[in-house]
Amino acid sequence: MKDGMRILVGIDGSKHSELALMEAIKIARRFSGMVKVITVYKQGMDGRAREILEEAAAFLKEARVEFSLSSILGSNPSRALIYTARHENSDLIVVGSRGLGSAASLLLGSVSRQVVTKAYCDVLVVKK
Repeated sequence: MKDGMRILVGIDGSKHSELALMEAIKIARRFSGMVKVITVYKQGMDGRAREILEEAAAFLKEARVEFSLSSILGSNPSRALIYTARHENSDLIVVGSRGLGSAASLLLGSVSRQVVTKAYCDVLVVKK
């Protein structure tokens, strides 16, 4: 890991994504990093996406970590994470092992599994 890390974290309002955010904050503090938080929402859920990002902002402000927030209208969180990481030169993607998705696999959530498989940068999957 290096100083000035660019850390991307995906959140969906689940406990696992909150744990991923907390881990991203720890890493950012340790390595003088910047955290970009994204949430992907479906049509009509923009209010909930805003709430999720406001909660994340409160944690990040309290931790005094440099951050940015983004909500993305779509249905494929793994694709959004991979695309954002590539186009913003992220050093690390942090995701929870399970999210709110209904089609999660038994061992690893479908989003985290796809991100691990397809990301060009390092990926940290937070279990607990």
